[in-house]
Amino acid sequence: MCLFFDRQPISCSVQIFADIYLGFTSIDVLSCTCSTLQQVLVHHGLFPTAPSQPRMAVSVDLLSFYCALFERSCDAINALASALKNHYSRRGYQMTDAQDPFRRGLGYAVQWYDILQVEVERQVEMVVQQHRDHIAKFQVSSRVPNSPSLTQCAPLLVQRCPACFAGILHGRSTDEGGDIHVAMDGNFHHRHRCAAGDCPNFYDPTYFLPKSFVDAIGHHIDTQHKRPVKSYVPLVPNEAVDQCENAYEAADGKKQKAAMDSFDDTGIMALICRHDIPLFFANIDSPGEQQKYSVALLHHFFSFLPPEATVVALYDIGCVLARTLSKYDILPISITSRLRFATTAMHAYGHEWACQLVYNPRICVGLGLSDGEGTERLWSRLVRLIGVERTSSVSVAIASEMRIDLGDWIKRRLRRGIKEQGSAAQDALDRCGVPIEELQSEWLQQRHSQLSIRARRFYTILMA
Repeated sequence: MCLFFDRQPISCSVQIFADIYLGFTSIDVLSCTCSTLQQVLVHHGLFPTAPSQPRMAVSVDLLSFYCALFERSCDAINALASALKNHYSRRGYQMTDAQDPFRRGLGYAVQWYDILQVEVERQVEMVVQQHRDHIAKFQVSSRVPNSPSLTQCAPLLVQRCPACFAGILHGRSTDEGGDIHVAMDGNFHHRHRCAAGDCPNFYDPTYFLPKSFVDAIGHHIDTQHKRPVKSYVPLVPNEAVDQCENAYEAADGKKQKAAMDSFDDTGIMALICRHDIPLFFANIDSPGEQQKYSVALLHHFFSFLPPEATVVALYDIGCVLARTLSKYDILPISITSRLRFATTAMHAYGHEWACQLVYNPRICVGLGLSDGEGTERLWSRLVRLIGVERTSSVSVAIASEMRIDLGDWIKRRLRRGIKEQGSAAQDALDRCGVPIEELQSEWLQQRHSQLSIRARRFYTILMA
């Protein structure tokens, strides 16, 4: 349902709705002196197409339906506007603007309705957080003296994934798997054309990092690279990491992956939790996947964590990024001491064997079923946005949907992962007939031997 206003004079919004309920009419909103016109419209289920002097109002139910449709099929404004035009024309209501009477007003209404929804969610979360703080104060006051302190992540992270960030116990060693698992990856299919320009700044993005922050991190990295390399003990021989760096395009920040002459943003970099829920994004505005994007995401992410929390970050070239952070003072010691890297499970098998011994999540102790490939599943769900490039609201809807599905996600992993794979692993150990202690000792010796520089050079000569 859409309601139009023309230039027939009327003085009060109450009379407007008297005419509305008596039958379809046309009304001049410009001459209305009632300051609560927009409130009355919304109260009666109609959303104005502009915050002041609206010429059309759209049914709130229709807008809600469109938002649900957009989450599944993305840009549907043109289709919906054309359908409304045909619908009213068949009912005998001929539009003055025969070309496109609905598209612009409907687009404005959707934009302002989305902003209102965000504000409502913010207000609700604020109230919920006030009660969380009240409960936390009660827990602190009733805590037993000399007991470990309880810390919690920022409310923003708790809101996005309570399963990862609602806990209050932190400080687990990264050698044992850490407290939190996240994954990062870049995608060069989501681009922004230079000719499209930028829309007015009508809300503060909570998912995307500011360009100024990412550029500052990039400048800091360039500055550190000009300084002497720190003394450090490599976990993997540098020859092996060099091979990994040469094998992956993601490690080459200068390799052009998208046409820079037509696009100012050539892709996006995502940081997700272990349940595949998106946490933060960064626009990629360089030819390749430079390290400044992953470092900026991690730096921003740690600002929302308590000082005791430890993190394992899974990345396609985690070995390369880990070596860079060890060689230069790019991130403060307060972060690097609580950060451990691993490669993603699928990409790990493209790395050198020495690299896999340290960074493969299927070999690392404590990572369990975290595979780091959730970014690929996220790109699959965001694929509908590639041809649109007008809004990223779908990412918010996906995050909300995945948060609601957390219970089913955990049940599936418990059934298909821990139960089935755990039983298969135990059967293999039982058939082996060798004590677990002996197997662990043999594995540690093999790992130590194959990580040695001598073994690496022998392997290089053999392959040559």
